[in-house]
Amino acid sequence: MNDHSGSSNVPVALITGASRGIGRELARQFARNGHDLVLVARSDKDLQQLAETLRGEYDVAVTTLCHDLAADGAAAELHRACRERGFEIDTLVNNAGIGDYGDFIRSDPDRLEQMLRLNVLSLTALTRQFLPEMVARGRGRVLNVASLVVFFSGGPHWVSYVASKHYV
Repeated sequence: MNDHSGSSNVPVALITGASRGIGRELARQFARNGHDLVLVARSDKDLQQLAETLRGEYDVAVTTLCHDLAADGAAAELHRACRERGFEIDTLVNNAGIGDYGDFIRSDPDRLEQMLRLNVLSLTALTRQFLPEMVARGRGRVLNVASLVVFFSGGPHWVSYVASKHYV
């Protein structure tokens, strides 16, 4: 749902992985501080519920965009969708991420690839898509959400996840 005109002087935060957890709470904090929002996740139902809540509680404009950011070309597609709607993103919050836990040797290669695509490649591509416009305007922020696991050495059960969060 598009509830954002893209034409006001209100700062706009784009938050990935906004449907639950840290992303959901970050959306609440940005709304509380007067930002309009572009919320991105795979779960449209959860995004719609959050958007309705935030609109009611904080009187902010909220747009939801359902995207699988681990898919090929997803960052460029999301950037294009924002431009087409006239959104000027002031803060990009790279929060979307997934974890994988288990013996590396027995891990699902497709699941590992999806995790690395989302946690590393998508974050990089999104930043590369939105940052040039911020630099050209002379303002903007990027918040990359990592994890406390960066303070651990990992181990045989979550080595790839820890490595992906070290990248962040």
